Amino acid sequence: MGSDLEGDIGSGGLTPAQTRGLWALILAMFSVNVGVGLIIPLLPIYSEAMGASGLLIGLIFGANPFVRGASMLTFGSLADRKGKKKFLQLGMSGYFVVAVGFVLATTPLHLLFLRIGQGFLSAMIAPVARAYAGQMSPLHQEGKIMGMINAGFFAGFAAGPLVGGVLADMFGMVAPFAAMAALSAIAAILVKLFVPEQLPLPIDPAVDRSERDRYMEIMRDDTVRGILAIRSSVAMGRGIFSALLPLFAQGVIGLTAGQVGLVVTVRPLLSSLLQPGFGRLADRHNRKWLAIGGFILAPIAFSLVPATRAFAHLLLLAVMLGLSTGISVPAATSIAVDRGREYGMGRIMGLEGMWQSFAMAIGAISGGAFLDGFGYTNAFRAASAIGLIGISISLYFLKDYRDSHVEVPSAVGEVD
Repeated sequence: MGSDLEGDIGSGGLTPAQTRGLWALILAMFSVNVGVGLIIPLLPIYSEAMGASGLLIGLIFGANPFVRGASMLTFGSLADRKGKKKFLQLGMSGYFVVAVGFVLATTPLHLLFLRIGQGFLSAMIAPVARAYAGQMSPLHQEGKIMGMINAGFFAGFAAGPLVGGVLADMFGMVAPFAAMAALSAIAAILVKLFVPEQLPLPIDPAVDRSERDRYMEIMRDDTVRGILAIRSSVAMGRGIFSALLPLFAQGVIGLTAGQVGLVVTVRPLLSSLLQPGFGRLADRHNRKWLAIGGFILAPIAFSLVPATRAFAHLLLLAVMLGLSTGISVPAATSIAVDRGREYGMGRIMGLEGMWQSFAMAIGAISGGAFLDGFGYTNAFRAASAIGLIGISISLYFLKDYRDSHVEVPSAVGEVD
């Protein structure tokens, strides 16, 4: 089974076992992210109802990405050497336990500790799943395969907030957390039954180095630096935006939980719909400019939030953010997969995920502090400025980047 899973990476297609594994993984990612998406727009409100301050809300929101970032390098490296399926199973099973904990929580400190635990578990899921998909991607079709796995990822986040808001309005704030537990269990079962183990990447003893030396080598790569700069800066702005938007939408504009869920849903829904098409586009056109052109929409949207006073206006900004992610992420992830073939897929996805997670955590925490000290307007303006600075740094590091992929016939390697 192992050789069948690896396939012939240069042949232009996936083996039947790889295809089945990919679709099972997409469905599992969709299920677990529906569960996570259920609680994301409600978590700040849930925390505030327990008496949390703005800063503590930021800490609760930021604990997950901070701990996830601190754990990703370890799990990315272990996944390259030990195999990826076991980490996916453990992370999704652990999500079930954490979701039950959210149902039983009674104080903001309970929420903080649960988010810390969730951070460790999430480090075993998204980056490892992307590394799994990246390792099976045929040459010159990285955008297509990563677009598919990202579509499952974002579709789950798209469905979750809207359903979570409706559940909260109809059955109370605990209902979305109970639903998260059930969906996490479904995702773990899907991985257990249908996702084959993937052979660890071979390591040549003649060139084997310590993990520290490997990561130092990766960080000297200007292409990697450019991708990390743009993705982490936009993630920091998104951390500010995500932590404060539910409070802004309810406290300033007066939206219901269901309306907040709809606003939060639009970005990942549109992004999910765009991922496969822009993934294929990234396989045939300049990935650098697709990534930068998409990402620049995010800071523009962040800067417009303070002037928003209507539900329809927030929806339009969510559409901008959905376009930003849908256009940019397939191209940026394809570039990362290309570098992962040289440095190790788990390492590259873990490193990228670590930077994004730390950035989102810092954004969420600083957003809460900005809210306490300077108000919503300055917090959202800071999110915009951070994104623009990161894009400028990325342009510098990617100035000499050239796409390594070549034009290939459109019929080659289609996934059934």
